[in-house]
Amino acid sequence: MVTPVKGMSTRAAQAERTRQQILETAQRLFTELGYDATSLQMIADEMGLTKAAVYYHFRAKSDILHAAMLPGIRRLEALLDEAAAIRGRRARIEHLVNGFVDFLVQNRHYAVMASTDPAAKRNKLDDESMTLRRRALTLLFGDNPAGAERLSFNAVFFIPECLPDLVDLTDEELREALQATMLRILRVPSRSKE
Repeated sequence: MVTPVKGMSTRAAQAERTRQQILETAQRLFTELGYDATSLQMIADEMGLTKAAVYYHFRAKSDILHAAMLPGIRRLEALLDEAAAIRGRRARIEHLVNGFVDFLVQNRHYAVMASTDPAAKRNKLDDESMTLRRRALTLLFGDNPAGAERLSFNAVFFIPECLPDLVDLTDEELREALQATMLRILRVPSRSKE
């Protein structure tokens, strides 16, 4: 929940709270029903608002999806910034894998929707996510990654699409499975096997 900024009017604070509630409601419905199956009217009905009130905050359903996914994109950007400051390939890979795994576990239900719903995949963040992917590939394997390195990177990048098959795992089980698999794909042996 967003707290009002000092000096923000009561009306502006209420508008920001309503905007956040729309985002939370939409995320839940997108996760439960899928992006295409969720209408702005359904979001409005769920909140007891008019459709016009939802339009006041977001011009289109795609704007809601964009706003919902933007914090995740920003978190991944920060993770890449942190990794860029780490010396040593192994330490950098472990940091990236651990951060990506934490992100997936914390957002597992939304990540399932975002990775499997065709409409969510065509969102406005495609350019941003492609930039993040290129940056991550360079951090992992340098400016000229070999074919096998690009393939292993892409295999790791598409692991979120497997999350629907792993909903039976606890957060800790999912974390362990994701870390071990990603490190193995990226050819970083686990510390216990060294």
